[in-house]
Amino acid sequence: MNEKPTFYKYKSFQNFEFLLDMILKERLYAAKYNELNDPMEGVIKVDNTVPKNREKEWEEIISDLRIVCFTKDPKNSLMWSHYADGGKGCLVEFDLLDGQEYHKISYLKKPVLNGKDINISKAFEILKYKDKPWKYEAEYRCIQLKDRFLPVNIKSITFGPRSNEESVEMLMHILTLCKPNLKVRKMSEIGVFKSAEFTIGAKKTMVVSTSNPKECIQCASINMMQRDFVGMHRGWKDY
Repeated sequence: MNEKPTFYKYKSFQNFEFLLDMILKERLYAAKYNELNDPMEGVIKVDNTVPKNREKEWEEIISDLRIVCFTKDPKNSLMWSHYADGGKGCLVEFDLLDGQEYHKISYLKKPVLNGKDINISKAFEILKYKDKPWKYEAEYRCIQLKDRFLPVNIKSITFGPRSNEESVEMLMHILTLCKPNLKVRKMSEIGVFKSAEFTIGAKKTMVVSTSNPKECIQCASINMMQRDFVGMHRGWKDY
């Protein structure tokens, strides 16, 4: 059986509630094409068989699709700079649920469409392309119809080398209470000597074996509550 691929999402601490939503509810926001930072997203080239008045039709088709963007590269300095506030944010590690389809982005030229191509299948295909200047992102995507969130399994979080100490402390406090098993790391501050990242929180066992008559009932209750919270916000998928 092939091992599940691991993916990463670079995040800023700005809009802190969105970061908490991702980690606590274990889901990624799926954006519409015009919410993404590439102004050429969803823009297509057409041949002379496509009249101008079909532009609105294409926009309506592609607006029904939602996109989740991520990468396989956890050590991309440009991504830390552009998406994690210059190293002040964090990196979230996750994997997808069974059966979720993902696509590797192509940085070749988008295909030219004709009149027969103004349909949902071609919209899916077009959203697998980006212009060459974005190649440094080494992007992967999940593309889905209308669903606003993509449920995932969050595996770890790594704080950037310039992350604010107070923000890290606050998030660590929340994670200790709500996600005590989540692996948490902190990259060393940038100086003239480069140091390795170090772990500030690791996987811990909260609940002893259910076969043990001395099992902590309170711990078992908390663990069940945490699982139910995630399950509820992912529509009980993979539960």
